[in-house]
Amino acid sequence: MGIRNTRASTRKALGIVLAAYRALSARDVESLAELVSPDVVWGGPDNPLIPSAGTRQGMAGMFECLRIGDATETIVALEPMRFLAEDDMVAVIGHTRVTATPTGNTYETDFVHLVTIADGRITRFQEFFDTYVAAEAFRR
Repeated sequence: MGIRNTRASTRKALGIVLAAYRALSARDVESLAELVSPDVVWGGPDNPLIPSAGTRQGMAGMFECLRIGDATETIVALEPMRFLAEDDMVAVIGHTRVTATPTGNTYETDFVHLVTIADGRITRFQEFFDTYVAAEAFRR
């Protein structure tokens, strides 16, 4: 078994994730799609009050999640504050402020995004955040 060049793989993974955040911030889904594997697993915790909640499979699932998010949430601020990378995984720690479109209520939460890279593409994007405060913002 050979030893991988960890630094090179870590730099590559971090570069892909940074490019994905630039694409998300610019709402550039075409650039984001180029960074994502066709069989990506995309999502976060399930919660029946949060329309975009849950995990979806494949490029179509990722686009569905983004479409639902755009229709039901306004991201007021998405502030990645720290990127921790090792080999093929990047953890992004940050803070977000979101308005639930159906109610007009705004919530704030810290988040952690775990992003896994394989063959130069994102294969998994998993989000962790305070689903209680988010669900309360959607509650009528």
